[in-house]
Amino acid sequence: MTTLFCSPDRPELSELLTRAPEYTGDARNLKQDRGTTVTLVALPTGAVVIKHHRLATWRQWGDSLLHGSPAMRAWKGAQLLHAAGIAVPRPLAVAETRAAGLVSESFYVSEALLSHTPLNIYWKTQQQPRPRQQRRTFLHALAEFVRSLHTAGLSVGDLKDENVLVEEHAAQQWRFVLVDLDRVTHKGLLSQSQRLKNLVQLERTLGRNASLNDRMFFLHQYLGTPLPPRARRHALLKRILALRAQKNREYARRRARHSQQQLPTTPPLPAVIRVEQRPRITCCIICFNEEANIRRCLESVNWCDEIVIVDSFSTDRTVAICQEYTDRIIQRPWPGYVEQKRFALSQATHEWVLNVDADEEVSPELRHEMLAVLHRNHPDVDGYFMPRLVYYLGRWWWRGWYPGLRLRLFRKAKVRWGGVDPHEKVLLQGQADRLRGDLYHYTYDDIHDHLRALNGLTEVASRELALRRKRARLSDLLLRPLWRFLRFYVVKGGFREGVPGFFVAVTSAFYVFLKYAKLWERTTTQHLHAEHAQHPPYRSREELGWRGSTSAGTHHSAPPPRPSVGRRE
Repeated sequence: MTTLFCSPDRPELSELLTRAPEYTGDARNLKQDRGTTVTLVALPTGAVVIKHHRLATWRQWGDSLLHGSPAMRAWKGAQLLHAAGIAVPRPLAVAETRAAGLVSESFYVSEALLSHTPLNIYWKTQQQPRPRQQRRTFLHALAEFVRSLHTAGLSVGDLKDENVLVEEHAAQQWRFVLVDLDRVTHKGLLSQSQRLKNLVQLERTLGRNASLNDRMFFLHQYLGTPLPPRARRHALLKRILALRAQKNREYARRRARHSQQQLPTTPPLPAVIRVEQRPRITCCIICFNEEANIRRCLESVNWCDEIVIVDSFSTDRTVAICQEYTDRIIQRPWPGYVEQKRFALSQATHEWVLNVDADEEVSPELRHEMLAVLHRNHPDVDGYFMPRLVYYLGRWWWRGWYPGLRLRLFRKAKVRWGGVDPHEKVLLQGQADRLRGDLYHYTYDDIHDHLRALNGLTEVASRELALRRKRARLSDLLLRPLWRFLRFYVVKGGFREGVPGFFVAVTSAFYVFLKYAKLWERTTTQHLHAEHAQHPPYRSREELGWRGSTSAGTHHSAPPPRPSVGRRE
């Protein structure tokens, strides 16, 4: 361990940090999570607070290389705030532990302010029961404190109520102290988004325990006098509330994901979940001549409450197989991927929709997980991404194509179909989470089928690009295929699949090349036809078969026959 800073009047802190301070007899944990421990330690020379960071991810190591360890950032933040006249606990020591040149642990020691109370506790116990006028006096002082912070060009990464300490000096006088200083930034002039970030953090925490009138009063005091126009204030308030709702959904998803990660497997469900215990779900499938795949797909989604099949007049036994599983079979001419999927979605009658292709299969793990999330029916989550595992050339492709996340489970009222043929996609108006179970994709039967599909897909893709008035450039023909090859073969690890990995990387690059080559052909041909229609090429009278005559007039003569192309002598 290396001590970077230690207050001269507290030399015992260097020895304290060499042992685990949170396990000493006079220590009390104030906060502990996966990577941080905050400990209050009582010492003969005065109590201290030790914030212990454990760095274990590449992102944390990268931040420490670019900006310093969390403890060093907290020390610098304390200096910035102190220079601006903002009260902070006195920094006492900074120490780091390194492994292979990277920071693995950091310790920030500060003075313990035992006479101060966290803002959330102070508001509940001291201010909330008081009369309205006394509460507003306190809120005015708090608003002035936050405004002075922002006026000095300072913003705090986490301005929650629990990170602001309050000490009441006398009647109607308070001292506010900031803690959690490792994300303090200083700029000459803060942008509105940076100011709103701190206001939303207070709104999400302190605002939960304050009335609407108190929250509006705090906002008006922060804005100062004279107040901005009413329309501007309303727009600002709407943005704060929208950001608060967004953050609430984000944290709800994090809590849900964290609770799932604590479980070794998917939470157990009853052997049979009654329909009354979960919202109903519709499975939508579009197909054409999928006799070889459709039964496997339907077997995997047979648990859904409704199955809607949109068939494009298949000529094999696809429809007969579908009739064994559902009576919601609609035959409709093929209008394109986006329009067909959009139509299938409109035929669903239940709240939740599962969209799968005829050559896909829902794995048992994914089915179990979807039933679990439907059973919970979290109100803040409107859709779920799921990884798709491809089977091709006799193997499962865990590299290259995987995970290829797809949004396939969603609330019907929250989505619409978008994208460009043949790459349609779901446009979700809400928040989405991720499932862990795999959606199996049996993509191509063999190389012949792969190349046949590649030719058809590039035909559709080039036509759509031409309709959008896109033009093919030389860089599209050279750089885009090269990047597709490198991304599949190198970045995503396709080289580890041997010859099959190289083949798929080459065909992926060729798909991109062929798409833009066909686009070049389409746009060039259209341009030549347009020029020909506007400016026909000049031909002489003799070439057109005209012969001048002073007698009976003119007549057409047949053009000379075109000689055949024979061997060169």
